[in-house]
Amino acid sequence: MGYIVIVIGLAIVLWGILIVTKQKGLKSPAKVLIRPEPELEYQPENENIKQNNFDDNKAKGDAFERFVVKNFDPRYFTLQEWRSDKYVDGIYPVSNHFPDLEVIFDFKSKGIHQQFAIECKWRKGYFKNSIEWARDYQIKNYREYADTIKIPVFVVIGVAGEPENPQELFIVPLQKMENGFISKNELMKYKRNIDDNRFYWDYNKSELK
Repeated sequence: MGYIVIVIGLAIVLWGILIVTKQKGLKSPAKVLIRPEPELEYQPENENIKQNNFDDNKAKGDAFERFVVKNFDPRYFTLQEWRSDKYVDGIYPVSNHFPDLEVIFDFKSKGIHQQFAIECKWRKGYFKNSIEWARDYQIKNYREYADTIKIPVFVVIGVAGEPENPQELFIVPLQKMENGFISKNELMKYKRNIDDNRFYWDYNKSELK
């Protein structure tokens, strides 16, 4: 009889433990699935904005080029080439790598006929007392051009004012450009009087002034 009581007691205890365990299982918080945030979809640069920036920069560049061209006296200078940076869908002519202008100086009475090239750059102002006038690959292209064509290349830089009427003007020989930046102090060595609106070609030194 005692054994039966003990067995019944153990059964009751086990049944109670089972009920308590189930209740705890029901009360335990459900697992929360943390989903990673979806990756941001890549948004290509708005082509309209890109084109507008290109058009705006090109308009300013063209205006400054016109200013430079008008500084040559047609009695002595002939504009041989006036390149225009054009492209479509990443396709552009090889000439885009060359300087903007090719000019011929003719002094017929002395039989002098000399050719040179010009890269035109206008900047709104200085940044940290310097100007970024070109990227490294552009400088490489200009130097290769000069070596291949065998003519001197000059960088005409306008600063401030407007592209068609810059506040400051500099004429720097390409070989004096060590990299794509030139300091304001260095530029001052090549400053030109803005009031003298005609370029001068020193045919003895082959220098544009």
